[in-house]
Amino acid sequence: MFQLSDILERAAWLFADKPAVRHGTVSLTYAELGSRVFRLAGAMQELGLKPGDRVAVLGRNSFRNLEIHLACAHANLVLVPINIRLAASEVDRIIQLTRTRLLFRALPYEPRDVPCIQWDDDDAPASDNDYERLRKQGLAIAAQPRALSDIAEIYFTSGTTGEPKGVCLTDQNLVASALDAILTLELSAKSIWFHAPPMFHLVDAFSIWALTLVGGCHITEHFEPAKFCAVVERSRVTVLSLPPPLLDMIARSTGFGTHDLSSLDRISFGGAPMAEPIYRRCAAAFGCPLVQSYGTTETSGTVCQQMPHDLVEGAWQNSIGQPLPHIKIKVLDDEGKSLPAGEIGELAIGGPRVMVGYWENPSATEAAFRDGLYLTGDLGMCDEKGHFTILGRKKDMIISGGENVYPAEVEKVLLSHPDVIEAAVFGAPHENWGEQVTAVVVLAQDSETTPQDLIAHCRTLIGGYKVPKAISLSADALPKTGPGKIAKTIIRAKYLETHAHVER
Repeated sequence: MFQLSDILERAAWLFADKPAVRHGTVSLTYAELGSRVFRLAGAMQELGLKPGDRVAVLGRNSFRNLEIHLACAHANLVLVPINIRLAASEVDRIIQLTRTRLLFRALPYEPRDVPCIQWDDDDAPASDNDYERLRKQGLAIAAQPRALSDIAEIYFTSGTTGEPKGVCLTDQNLVASALDAILTLELSAKSIWFHAPPMFHLVDAFSIWALTLVGGCHITEHFEPAKFCAVVERSRVTVLSLPPPLLDMIARSTGFGTHDLSSLDRISFGGAPMAEPIYRRCAAAFGCPLVQSYGTTETSGTVCQQMPHDLVEGAWQNSIGQPLPHIKIKVLDDEGKSLPAGEIGELAIGGPRVMVGYWENPSATEAAFRDGLYLTGDLGMCDEKGHFTILGRKKDMIISGGENVYPAEVEKVLLSHPDVIEAAVFGAPHENWGEQVTAVVVLAQDSETTPQDLIAHCRTLIGGYKVPKAISLSADALPKTGPGKIAKTIIRAKYLETHAHVER
């Protein structure tokens, strides 16, 4: 198998004159991108960085962020992408844990005891800033050797399950992920990918390698919902990935429909349920197939993906599709035994895409595996045709009066109401039932729908024990994690804090 460092070298040779990246007025060919990256790799080596040293990046999506990913692979340095939404103390912790030797940043943050290279997002390639001065000083170097089993990147989890952990991914993990993406998203040299999600998360970062491998064009402008359509029209974007809440926000936005979006070939979505009304609205608005996906950081990105040929025109399907080629999935019961089609259990993943472990955390690594398979913590099931459905996090499952309630199922029912924009369902303590089904909901602007209306709506679609017994309306959008998932842990904690008593 080839290595990450081979990907840009190959593209700079085969696609030398082809546009590689566009960012506003900036446009670089693959030959130009290769030249910049190979010199940046040399500059980091001249700073004294050795193979395996950690290099962190803290910044929004940009052509320089892309270059740093590629340069670290070329110089055999371990990249640590950092969530830009973290507090300074959290960034400090990650830098200390990984013993980072160099930090690239384009955001306000003063690191402790680590050299810092900075730039401004609006700086052009010819600008006089730390980044460009460092890059120009470097001499282009050949790719530094690295074993396929060596750590290439460390992604820190969003922390929704507790203390963030550093997911260690190898060259093999990321190369296999790129190949899977090329096959399932049908990427080619004609593909133009909009890096709309953050590059510090694998919901987008997998495309750095996949698109470069086929010679496609990267659009790295910072994502803003209000400017999304203008970027798609100007750059003739063909493919991208976004979570359902953002897709719906764009489709509902004032002025939507005034731009030409006909270049879009498909949009991948995941990370949150998409109810049928929202799916239909978005499919009509964007005019291209919307394919649902499912993935985890520990499995180097997407695990399952719907394929356009699996979709029935105009129909909504409650499925995350089938496993990608380098993925093996089992549905396990609590004893670790495989369950047949139609049975609900925990999804466990195997294959060359699975991480080697958590950074210097052997106890967490051991707990994450069972018989060589990574335990996702997600509940799901498989049908007879090999299509999977997600029912929610195992730890989020609500047990009310002895009955199992899956929050994702209830959220989809709530989202099927035309006035519901976002919904989070969780269990709240109840003296008699153990837990009661509880929801926090965001309604459309000027909606007069009441919690009682929503409860009545749910009663027509699901069994009584699944219907929320309490619904709280939120005037603000629900908090999100880095990859755009609804932060249910935060929502539940805030709800319990403001309703500090056990329901009776």
